[in-house]
Amino acid sequence: MTAASVEKKGIFLGWSVVAVASLAVFTQVAFFNPVLGVFMPELTKEFGWSRTEISGVMATGSIAGAFLSPVFGPLIDRYGGKRFVAAGAVIMGLCLLGLSRIQNVWEFYVLYSIGRAVSTGFFDLAASVTVSKWFVRRRGLAVGLTTLGTRAGFAVMPIGVQLMIGGWGWRDAWVVLAVTVLMFGVLPALKFLHPTPESMGLLPDGEIEPEPGIAGSGAKTFTGEHSWKRDQALRTRAFWLVTLAISLQAWAGGAVNLHQIPHLVDRGLSPESAALVISLLAVFAGAGSLLEGVLDENIGARWTLVVGLIGSAAGMVVLMNVHGTGTALAYAAGYGVAFGLMVTSSQVVFADYFGREALGAIRGSAAPFQFTLNAIGPVLAGAAYDLTGNYLAAFIPFTVAYLVAAGSLVVARKPAMPGLAGSDALSAVAGGG
Repeated sequence: MTAASVEKKGIFLGWSVVAVASLAVFTQVAFFNPVLGVFMPELTKEFGWSRTEISGVMATGSIAGAFLSPVFGPLIDRYGGKRFVAAGAVIMGLCLLGLSRIQNVWEFYVLYSIGRAVSTGFFDLAASVTVSKWFVRRRGLAVGLTTLGTRAGFAVMPIGVQLMIGGWGWRDAWVVLAVTVLMFGVLPALKFLHPTPESMGLLPDGEIEPEPGIAGSGAKTFTGEHSWKRDQALRTRAFWLVTLAISLQAWAGGAVNLHQIPHLVDRGLSPESAALVISLLAVFAGAGSLLEGVLDENIGARWTLVVGLIGSAAGMVVLMNVHGTGTALAYAAGYGVAFGLMVTSSQVVFADYFGREALGAIRGSAAPFQFTLNAIGPVLAGAAYDLTGNYLAAFIPFTVAYLVAAGSLVVARKPAMPGLAGSDALSAVAGGG
């Protein structure tokens, strides 16, 4: 079916891009912290590895991904995301198959680190940037629907892996994850993940008539959105404040994702109950992702992210005080909705500040800071547990980090294009302007 025939039927092709991107990000959850958190007790039992040792693989993978993002971001802008999503799925699937055969810690580190680096370094970036390029006015809703794939992965994979481990063993669980990634991540992306609406003869949001000046970096589109070049964005105070916010969010959020199941088990829940709580958290996070689209259209991604960060800090307080199933479910509901708001907004906020033309390059420039802190967080939490016997020494700083991130966004005034009134260029700030 051609783009033109789809449009004649009243279906904007961008929504099929959203569906395929959502399917892709579902598969990448195989290399996300909650899934590794389910494998953690099994790897400790089988090989005697400590929680710090296992958590370290997230650090190596995330840091490697941090170096990939600045390289692949501009390539995604130039060539589109489909080939990067498909190639990433192949690499991740092969790594998962390899993980089913590991015998030594170095094998675990090599295979998991490669899969994690691909997942964070360009796979997720390619999927989310592609969606953002198809929408402007309805970008929040589109990205929210895309992240439902991630939320579905969080809901299904931890409990699914736990059940597979109980029935078949942890090695077969890796194999099933590999088949899932290869099945859902390759062919759909190659066929349907079109790079931009303009490449299909369309306009963002399904608009019919463009106004003059739609193309070109720095040009004002028919929606009123300005698109910045990467070098221009990096000279603004707003870029660095937003980068600080999403980096602190990644520092705390990644560590909590990995260690929340072991923490809940330590607080008295069975492994199955803890996995179920995290699956419910993912359902509430899906609701938060959809709510983000509504709030984004009314208050913008910046303030929606502030709400999500403050709500996540409140959820951390509940997590630290879990004493049974009831408080664990309260944590799942409160932190889940806030987490959905927070993660979805963090994927939208750069586009809201700087437009869509160089979005891959701009987000790729923030990635080294984001993923380096994301790498440190799980190791810090694991070390806190190994040294003190609980996670409070890590969870308290994570709670503060969410609040500091919210504060940085509050002062991150949206800049105007260079040469326009109200420009918030970094050079002007440095000069006292």
